[in-house]
Amino acid sequence: MARAKAKADQKAGNGRGSIDPLPSGKYRWRITVGLKPDGTPIRKTGTAPSEREAWAAMTQAQADHLRGGVAAPDRVTLREWLDRWLEGKRPSLAAKTHHNYRKLIDLHISPTLGRKRLQEVRPADLRALYTALGAAGLTDTQRQTHNILHGAFSEALRLELVMRDPTAVVRPQPVRRDAPQEEKALTAEEVAALLPALQSSRWGLIFEFMLHTGLRRGEACGLKWAHVDLEAGTIRITENLVTVGGKSQISTPKTAKSARRVHLSREALDCLNRQKALQDFERAALAPGQPVPGHPKGYERKRVWKDTGYVFTGLSGVPFLPDKLKRYLTAFCTQAGVREVTVHGLRHTHASLMLRRGVPLEVVSEKLGHSRPSFTADVYRTVYQSEHEEWAVNLSDLVKARPRVVN
Repeated sequence: MARAKAKADQKAGNGRGSIDPLPSGKYRWRITVGLKPDGTPIRKTGTAPSEREAWAAMTQAQADHLRGGVAAPDRVTLREWLDRWLEGKRPSLAAKTHHNYRKLIDLHISPTLGRKRLQEVRPADLRALYTALGAAGLTDTQRQTHNILHGAFSEALRLELVMRDPTAVVRPQPVRRDAPQEEKALTAEEVAALLPALQSSRWGLIFEFMLHTGLRRGEACGLKWAHVDLEAGTIRITENLVTVGGKSQISTPKTAKSARRVHLSREALDCLNRQKALQDFERAALAPGQPVPGHPKGYERKRVWKDTGYVFTGLSGVPFLPDKLKRYLTAFCTQAGVREVTVHGLRHTHASLMLRRGVPLEVVSEKLGHSRPSFTADVYRTVYQSEHEEWAVNLSDLVKARPRVVN
């Protein structure tokens, strides 16, 4: 034993490390890798099957400490690292995105893997988590959970807190769908049936405008009259209204491309003019001091107009909350007798109808505020059944030589 200690002291430096043989035949190594701010030694220890491997492990511990690799990661849990990582990401994340990440971590990652040491998380652990989410039908959650873990482990790898990224070798497996998925976009016939219901109600104008423009729900709810130029026929998307924890909050546009100027069609401008006239009427009717029909003079109304500057508002001028729109749209779809669609589905509908009409993909992509046209084509383009029927072209027509145009 003395010989082993002497050998280790000779290699590691006297007082810095030692290797001791154990009764089990293994070797225990111990090393002081540095000092804490208060002067307390930072010690590492472990066991290895052989003296050579013990020496290698001790050397690795010292090297890792010198490059900042294991000052804490051998004790940090995945939950602790995710908290630190998410807090560091806060300045670069939209408030809604940060809120959603927090929910996913608390609901799905921490309860199953949070207590594991950061360095002990294996690909098999992630596979089990993704499989459980998939079995529960949480396919979108499965993908978002992987994105969070991939971001967190990529950062940990860059900081040398871990030696490998388990998310690099395991991904959520696509779920097999036996039945065709319902289209996200409404057809032209469904839009024609839905429009009268939207136009007949003050609550429907925001959905009509989204069909005209393809705005995101947060962009439509966050649109202010200060961003509208009725004479030029344009609007500027500069703010995004989001709901975080049940409270409305102004956020920046989703991406750099999302901050944009949108040119409006004649019908979209007409929709805005109708909304403006409606607000003018409600502002006058709810002005303080105005008599209330059916009530004695001097009766104080419970609701008065608040001039918030938003384009689409409730009866008192307060902006719509994005999370509250779904129930209104569902009611309009039922009234019109059309298939129920999500609020975001109106954006898909606008994009698909524009592309079906032959509008250049690049124009549609920029109008929607997408970062690249390929994303618009891959995610937002619905090819309608009528298009398949229209383009069932005869082979004889395909092989015919096209007539040359002579100038």
